[in-house]
Amino acid sequence: MLTYPTWSSRQLVSATDLNQYLHDNTKQLTSPSALRVKGLDTLTSFSSRTPVKWDQIDFQRQGWSSSNMTKFKCPSAGTYFVTANFTFRPPSDMDGKKAAMLDAVVSTSAPNDDSTYDALKSLTTTKIIGSYVSVNTSGLVHIPEGFLLFAHVAGWGGTWTKPPSENASWSMNSLSAVQVAPDAKELGG
Repeated sequence: MLTYPTWSSRQLVSATDLNQYLHDNTKQLTSPSALRVKGLDTLTSFSSRTPVKWDQIDFQRQGWSSSNMTKFKCPSAGTYFVTANFTFRPPSDMDGKKAAMLDAVVSTSAPNDDSTYDALKSLTTTKIIGSYVSVNTSGLVHIPEGFLLFAHVAGWGGTWTKPPSENASWSMNSLSAVQVAPDAKELGG
């Protein structure tokens, strides 16, 4: 959180007193809280809403943490630009007549609370048999300090699977959050 000092009118302020505000605030603005996780080697198939367990934290700044690689604790309140990208193969028993659907949901929750707030959602469909399908979602999400950030995927129309590919899973699947407004109390006015 940014810190704003108050001084009386025409008060003489020393460089030492002023420096802590300039240094700390500038550091927060130029090196904001950020997280990127990637890889879904542990998620091989699903046919209903499934929590995403990530393989590794690719990047984090300011102390993001997770006890289970599913939910990530936000170290600094503010508004974040959040993105989630997933690539899967549609059900192998598709006949090309009905569409299969894939959705992604990014959610937040308070620590030690089972209720969730679905902040971002995306849905895509396909009738193409044997293809790869990507679903992506992104947007602004307000995350209070200590709250948890996580994602779910859901496949409709059969069992969705991770694509066999020369590309590593992390190249097609990731979740990221970058703080864009450290002092925001909420989204909107």
